[in-house]
Amino acid sequence: MKLHRICLFLLACILPASCADLNYSEVNTRDEAWTYEYFENGIKNMVFDVYAQLYNSEFESNSAYFLAGATDEAQYALETGAVNNYINGGWSAANPYSSTWTKSYTAIAEIAMYLEKIDQADISEWEYNSNYNNWIQQLEIFPYELRFLRAYFYFELFRTYGDVPLVTTTLTNGQANNVYRTPADEIVKFIVDELDAVAPYLPVSYMTEVGAEIGRATRVAAYALKARTLLYAASPLFNPTGNKDKWAKAAEACKFVLDNADTWGLKLSAYGSLWGHDAFFNPELIYGLGRGESNSFEMANYPIGVENGASGNCPTQSLVDQYEYQDNGETFAERYPGSINLAMVDPYEGLDPRFALTVVKNGDLWPSNGSQQKVIETFVGGFNASPKYGATPTSYYLRKYVDGSCVTTADNQTRRRHTWILFRLGEIYLDYAEAVFNATGSANDPTYGLTANEAVNKLRSRSDIQMPKFTEDGDAWVKRYERERLVELAFENHRFWDVRRWKKGPEYFSKIQVATISSSLQLTRSTVTRQWDDKYYLYPIPQSELKKNPNLTQNQGW
Repeated sequence: MKLHRICLFLLACILPASCADLNYSEVNTRDEAWTYEYFENGIKNMVFDVYAQLYNSEFESNSAYFLAGATDEAQYALETGAVNNYINGGWSAANPYSSTWTKSYTAIAEIAMYLEKIDQADISEWEYNSNYNNWIQQLEIFPYELRFLRAYFYFELFRTYGDVPLVTTTLTNGQANNVYRTPADEIVKFIVDELDAVAPYLPVSYMTEVGAEIGRATRVAAYALKARTLLYAASPLFNPTGNKDKWAKAAEACKFVLDNADTWGLKLSAYGSLWGHDAFFNPELIYGLGRGESNSFEMANYPIGVENGASGNCPTQSLVDQYEYQDNGETFAERYPGSINLAMVDPYEGLDPRFALTVVKNGDLWPSNGSQQKVIETFVGGFNASPKYGATPTSYYLRKYVDGSCVTTADNQTRRRHTWILFRLGEIYLDYAEAVFNATGSANDPTYGLTANEAVNKLRSRSDIQMPKFTEDGDAWVKRYERERLVELAFENHRFWDVRRWKKGPEYFSKIQVATISSSLQLTRSTVTRQWDDKYYLYPIPQSELKKNPNLTQNQGW
């Protein structure tokens, strides 16, 4: 079993009950000296407390970081869904609706405290404990893990806010409330320099490390984060002059990951095995968030009509329209631009196999568990459709990430493990293709070895996909690439950020297509208009932070 990937199942089981409280005070049962003298319940828990910030999602615990409802991927079934704040005007500096600022700077402060005080750690009184030598070995790796995590949190801050304060030491409240925003290019340089510095000291795999623990930062994750950071830095939002040197750096960083993939034990997998109970064993996964056994995500996304199903994130017709047919690469929208009589024709036959692995449509058998499986009816008046309250507003339901084997009935429920993908090899191929195209100006330029088209075709040639190869170049390539990225990475929390870094919000997010299926099975498209303002490319700095710190400035438009 390869353990180069970060699945965090171990940490997920431990963190809720054992995170260390770093606010040493008379009301706590521990003090600073105690913390640095005890390994398992002191020092190690401090490290786990930083990892815990990765689990502070945008919304409720079963959201899986789903921002899809604020993109053209999905429409959230209930208007009261928190994600709708991004599209209905409920988003502001006073109500920023994001934990990114708080969770990131909380983690960064904890890391600074640890790195400054680790030299005072003294567990020598435990030297006769049978685990003492193992603890010493782990202590040597902890600082590099935490520096990786600090780079990750600064990436999240950078892509969310742009310029942010760069803080690497512990601060008093007064100091913290007087910091200035650091230019984004300097934040990127810090992230890249940190990752380059710590990666050689992080294991590729933990199989030969103490305890072989799943859930620790790896060298592979560090280089993947470096590649993604440089891709964002080269994108139009952060590279308004189109500096090709930035694209070249991104291409080189991606190439390094691809060149070493075999050595690191990475390889592309079947698309449908990227999620599910055993996804953390998947050789394509680089970095993921693991959850223990649960069916809360299934309850949130099973169709109305399935017991305890709440519809959740419903794929749009805009998404469905982007899937291509296997015979000639024509898109769904190109082949069926108008209304469709589903009683006479099956427009889904011959579509990219990733469609059926991502979307539940009218007529599908779902969920897959025997006790709840039935034919899904999304036509008006159907068992899983309007006028039932909370039914899909798009005529589709979500399959990707949803484990259909979970039983959600009142009695005899079953639960499964889940892994939310943060980095995988498939993304790196797409990142590489985009960077190489922009660095060289061509999708067929072999300067970096693999051309942009060849990189994309690696994904499309997988044994379970087998889609027509890319041959385009120029503007036609850009259009098709953006479609491919949407399809391949659907519901993996990329679309929200990709469209922003490309500065194409009005093109993709201001209007979306949904479908209605009549009782006579006539599918008709309709347009849903959403609120978009160019200030949405970056989040607002929380108003509460601006009040505390007069040196912070607000992002444009907020």
